[in-house]
Amino acid sequence: MTTSPSWQRKLLLVFRSEKRLNAGKIIKNYEGKSFDAMKTTTLTESMCDIEALTDERKSTDLENHLNNLKYQSLGESELCFYHNTLIILMRRKYKIDYIFAEFERLWLAESDYLLENLSLRWIVSACDTFIDHSDNTHRAAILMNVVTLMNTLRAYETKNFLQRPADSMPLIPEKTAMLYAGDLPLYNGLTYFRIGTDDSLRNMRKRYHKFYKADKLATNMLLAVFEKLQHTDSAFATLRALHKDDWSKWWLD
Repeated sequence: MTTSPSWQRKLLLVFRSEKRLNAGKIIKNYEGKSFDAMKTTTLTESMCDIEALTDERKSTDLENHLNNLKYQSLGESELCFYHNTLIILMRRKYKIDYIFAEFERLWLAESDYLLENLSLRWIVSACDTFIDHSDNTHRAAILMNVVTLMNTLRAYETKNFLQRPADSMPLIPEKTAMLYAGDLPLYNGLTYFRIGTDDSLRNMRKRYHKFYKADKLATNMLLAVFEKLQHTDSAFATLRALHKDDWSKWWLD
């Protein structure tokens, strides 16, 4: 096995150091701040270094990355940004055990608030974080449902984008009538949803509810994500708009 030259090892250390540089200072800024105080603090431009903003999706420099993220999060609460900061620190492998303990404490104390105010992007990131770092295997298994659900939906939407014009297209009446009328083969024994009366999503939601016996927090996260998807411009919302049977509906309102 060959060893890296000295300059390569030094470069790697510099890169790793830059990814976590000043992480301790960043965490110290939140010392003494209560969750309630952070909930009532709204992010404003004055909290950002406007001159340091970049177009980088992910900056190697930790402070630059968080500054960009804060600017993208204007109008949100400091608590949501704090939550997202904890995730970023763990991704950059800064004191993972310590930061995860704080992350878990935040979710146990403020799960209702976080589920109401975080975007789907960051709720899914929170699920990934629990899966990666929690010793609670029931929690990790339940939250894998969120990740699988979202990645499947994103894959479908990406395929749809690649095959159709970017502008939304109206539903085709003839095909809508076919799916109202009965089961239509899809592939490998599957059928398309029988729109209007299909109870598959209702039954899926009922089965999600059974996870409460194993882990309440993870189940609340799963059900919150599933509900949010019913109110976005997604395939779920399309099926919801076409549904006619009250007994088999799968959304809350």
